[in-house]
Amino acid sequence: MIDERKLFTQQTDELLTVLNRQRHDWLNHLQVLLGYLRLGRPEEGEAYLKRVSELAMQESMLARLNCSMLSVFFLTFNALHKDMILEVDVCNHVDLARTALDQETLFRTIAGTVCAVYQRLEQNQYEPASMQLFLLGGEREMRVRFDLAGKIRASGAADLEKLVRDGMASTVTVAEWIHTDEEWILELVIPVVEG
Repeated sequence: MIDERKLFTQQTDELLTVLNRQRHDWLNHLQVLLGYLRLGRPEEGEAYLKRVSELAMQESMLARLNCSMLSVFFLTFNALHKDMILEVDVCNHVDLARTALDQETLFRTIAGTVCAVYQRLEQNQYEPASMQLFLLGGEREMRVRFDLAGKIRASGAADLEKLVRDGMASTVTVAEWIHTDEEWILELVIPVVEG
């Protein structure tokens, strides 16, 4: 009973952190728009509103991936992690339920890669690292591309390479993998089940 209460308390605290971060972000957007209106710059306000609308549309697409664990992971990552900003771009309609992987394996493959990189980042005092993650659906395959703007610790590079190689499901192939001191890019191809 005590373990259940502790888990519930931890989950509640994380949910409040996420909700507070989202509220803070939306209030910032409203303040920027109000600033443009007060300065008599409606063109800039309209352009900013368009960017905010595109952001909301991306979040909507993330919520409709058909893999609730990944949707929640993507939508809450930035609120719960301060040392890396995760930007997820859904390039077209992506239905993760169509992949050849079960949802748990799919989650482990994608979220596990993000977390493995996050845990091996070299800390920068001035600005956090960022990772762009692209999801691109197709008729026969889905592509997932991880593009890190940041540096992986030297001590973590070999460890990360082993994790990526050992952690891939048998049906997942690596289309591109660049891991140098300057950049870290990984593109995975996941087959789609014929529907």
